Amino acid sequence: MLKKFLVVIFLMIFAVSGVFAATTTKKKKPYVTKIIEVTTKDSHIMKAKLMYPRTPKGVKGKTYPTVVFLHSLGYSSSQWGSLPDTFLKQGYAVLLVDLRGHGLSNKDAKLRMKSWTYFTPKVYKRYPSDVLAIINQTKHTTKKASFNEYAIIGGDIGANTGVLAAQFLYPKPKAMVLLTPAREIKGLNIFDYKLGNTPILVMCSRRDKTSVCEEVMLKTFAKGQFVINNTDLNTNGMMILKLDTQCRNKTIQFINQNMPVKK
Repeated sequence: MLKKFLVVIFLMIFAVSGVFAATTTKKKKPYVTKIIEVTTKDSHIMKAKLMYPRTPKGVKGKTYPTVVFLHSLGYSSSQWGSLPDTFLKQGYAVLLVDLRGHGLSNKDAKLRMKSWTYFTPKVYKRYPSDVLAIINQTKHTTKKASFNEYAIIGGDIGANTGVLAAQFLYPKPKAMVLLTPAREIKGLNIFDYKLGNTPILVMCSRRDKTSVCEEVMLKTFAKGQFVINNTDLNTNGMMILKLDTQCRNKTIQFINQNMPVKK
């Protein structure tokens, strides 16, 4: 009798543990996430988040065109809203960079806080090389994110940083979206930039007459397609895409057209 009782107890425990295991088994997320970290030559710790679709089993050599996000001054890579997720769902990889002094890129190698609010123009001029270091580290980390097929989206200082970094990238970006760029921001001068025939989409607020004039001046340096799509909202930089649905959709369409995902 005792033996039967123990068998029943054992079977009950086994059944309950099986149900518990089934309910606690985690389903794999559809996207792979990697934290990219690099220490610059001047001992600043740069961080970015790379995400790309999970490759189906049995598929080898799959790569994803990459969209690089460079945020606005005073913001971080976590403030792009749902736009990165939209590109992920379409089959792109996204590289969300925290610029020096922002977000997770706010410490040096000795873990001392370094905020953008105290930077001099000399420090801001390191932004393009910071981004190049992140991209190079990403290439070493995985082959899934393609930098033969990539685009850059940047807000104000992120826009200027992207333009300057692209001068040293080969091949050139398939597309660039520049949000409230200027010929010069914090010492980052992009006049007379050389991007070949890279298609460029530029946006700013129509109420910001200075930025509108800057767009006109930058257009004189463009050799390829140069599209202006301004917003009526009183906003600037990366907030244009967060607050203006039409501009957000135009950005997605522009990337899709110039760097389509191969099915």
